[in-house]
Amino acid sequence: MRILASLIVGFLGGGIFTLLHVPLSWMLGAMVSMFIAKKWGKIDLKWPPMLRNLALVIVGYSIGHSFSKRTVVEIFTQLPTMLLMTIFIIVFSMGLAFIITKATGINLASTITGSVPGGLSQMVVLGEEMKNVNLTVVTILQVVRVLSVVCIVPFLVFSPLLGGEAANTSGVPPTDPASFRWGLLLFFAVAVITGLLAKKIRFPTPFLLGPILVIGGCMIGGAGVPDMPGVFIILAQLSLGIYFSFMLDISPSRQLTAFILWSVVTSIGLLAFSIGLSFLLSSWHHISFMTAFISLSPGGMAEMALLGHAVGADLSIITGYHLFRILFILFLMPPALKAIFKLPYFKESDNSRRASS
Repeated sequence: MRILASLIVGFLGGGIFTLLHVPLSWMLGAMVSMFIAKKWGKIDLKWPPMLRNLALVIVGYSIGHSFSKRTVVEIFTQLPTMLLMTIFIIVFSMGLAFIITKATGINLASTITGSVPGGLSQMVVLGEEMKNVNLTVVTILQVVRVLSVVCIVPFLVFSPLLGGEAANTSGVPPTDPASFRWGLLLFFAVAVITGLLAKKIRFPTPFLLGPILVIGGCMIGGAGVPDMPGVFIILAQLSLGIYFSFMLDISPSRQLTAFILWSVVTSIGLLAFSIGLSFLLSSWHHISFMTAFISLSPGGMAEMALLGHAVGADLSIITGYHLFRILFILFLMPPALKAIFKLPYFKESDNSRRASS
């Protein structure tokens, strides 16, 4: 019953936001309505991780469906640019972490780990492996950044400033509805199984990356993979919006409010920096500014893919940049941060804080 209640609350919020023509209405509407229901409605709500994982499979399927031989070649030609842009974003994030440390007094190791846009679960796991890293700080910084980007970027994309317009995703009805349904069921089952296998071998964001790889591989190989119906994209938005609402449940305090305020300010600063980089990316490579902006926005890959789908941007390029950043941070940042945190500055600042406390 609690799951059904969550679905109803999320659906009502998404429906209202859709009527108000809010960008990514089903995800943002579900997130806001769930937060209100939990905070002031005193409703006991629940959303199991399995439903969130199914939503990621749907998004991964849609991303994989956008792949072709041409886009794979385009991604490989842009690998040096992906590396350069990723380094720019990471270095700028570290600068913002230094500002948060100066303003709040929280140790720099925690703010750096929390500020680098490598994904919530990945950065929390990374923080667990390091000394002197406050996991609560890491979690709050990552959550605030993701939620800030999820809430701000859609409005920026659809604003007169960027001039984004909703894509026509209705598509052409299939000539053989029966074969379309069976084909969709088959490939979706393959996507789910691939997500489970990816989790078993400890892929980052397995229920997203697994389907991307297998469906993308099928598309590149010329297999007739059916497109994902729009109603399933809406259900994925709903599920992710409900899931995000549970990340907003933080007990208020004066110190925490100041910390969250600085987190929001630095998140907006990182987003503004990404807009500047997007102008460079769109001029270096012949891709639309919209695709470049969503590719470099420091949000989650699933959320940015949903936004790209909504405006008809190039999902394969968007996925390429986000996937590269995630893998770069996942494999190269742990040894890099461990080496950085061994520098005398970090040891001295940590000892001075211990002495003052």
